[in-house]
Amino acid sequence: MTRRGYPDESIWRPQTSFLANIASRKQLQSFNDTGGIAVAFDVMRATPPEIQISGSQEAGIALWHTHSPSGFVSQPKFNANLVTMRFVTGGHILYRHQGGDFIGAPTFATLIGFDGIRQMEAAPGFTAVSATILVATLLRAQRALTGDETAELPHLEPVAEVESPSMKALAFTVTQVHRRMQAAGRHGDFVLPLLEEIMCYQLLSAWPVRSPREGAGLATLSPRYLRLALNYIEANLTNPLTLAEIAAVAGVSVRTLQVAFHREVGQAPTQFIIGRRLERARRDLLEIRDLDVPIAELAKRWGFAHASDFGQRYRRHFGCTPSETRRQARETAGRRSHAATE
Repeated sequence: MTRRGYPDESIWRPQTSFLANIASRKQLQSFNDTGGIAVAFDVMRATPPEIQISGSQEAGIALWHTHSPSGFVSQPKFNANLVTMRFVTGGHILYRHQGGDFIGAPTFATLIGFDGIRQMEAAPGFTAVSATILVATLLRAQRALTGDETAELPHLEPVAEVESPSMKALAFTVTQVHRRMQAAGRHGDFVLPLLEEIMCYQLLSAWPVRSPREGAGLATLSPRYLRLALNYIEANLTNPLTLAEIAAVAGVSVRTLQVAFHREVGQAPTQFIIGRRLERARRDLLEIRDLDVPIAELAKRWGFAHASDFGQRYRRHFGCTPSETRRQARETAGRRSHAATE
């Protein structure tokens, strides 16, 4: 995909709402030329496009929802002082960036500046809610939040785990602002600007700040490509995975990947993948809303097709059987129910 000669930032125009259901190359090109958003889309290899986009934008901020059964590639139409915050709910997205490659997935939100993006690759089945914000808008929010008119923006991590309460609250706000836009539009909605302001404050308060000692990659584990591999695994635990595929995403050989896992993680990649799937299965076994789901069905959800194999692996990993974990979950649910009636 080559970047076309879009004239300037005016191509990103304010609009109360935009809605596109792209199902052909012709529709894709028309949307790129007239859609008024800051990125251009292209097909993934020879796959016909299936992309649904709905959103709204003004001069300083845009929010939209994307769903694509086919997957796609995209890139900025122009160099702009913009950042995109993205919460992925299905599939994953890979950013090819001058500062390194980053992955957004259901467990990892992303905050990526336009400057330096070479290409974004959304996998088939990709679904996400996103907010693109002018850096100047965030800077005003930072100064209002701190009360310091000379404050600068903190160096925020490009990728953040979404499990913390503050990050979950931020994701909820982004989703609610998008839904409000789609339900009522922007005209006459006096609450919407306040919600957008709060969203910026939440972003600045909840998003992890990069340590001065850390580089531009996905810090905390060295080397950087190992974190990329771990994020890719986490995003695809419900899908078949091969070491060659993981190594290709990380940009290293399979041998380099294996050596890094043994050195940094203390396990072979295959052991790590199985362990993460077992941990996800245990989480579901303890989930109250899944108490009536058969254990074998939960096991298959995480790639364990044979109940006996799952049971043996589970017991070795956790020191108890899946049935014992399920019984623990039922007892916990019973205590909560009893306490609620007292």
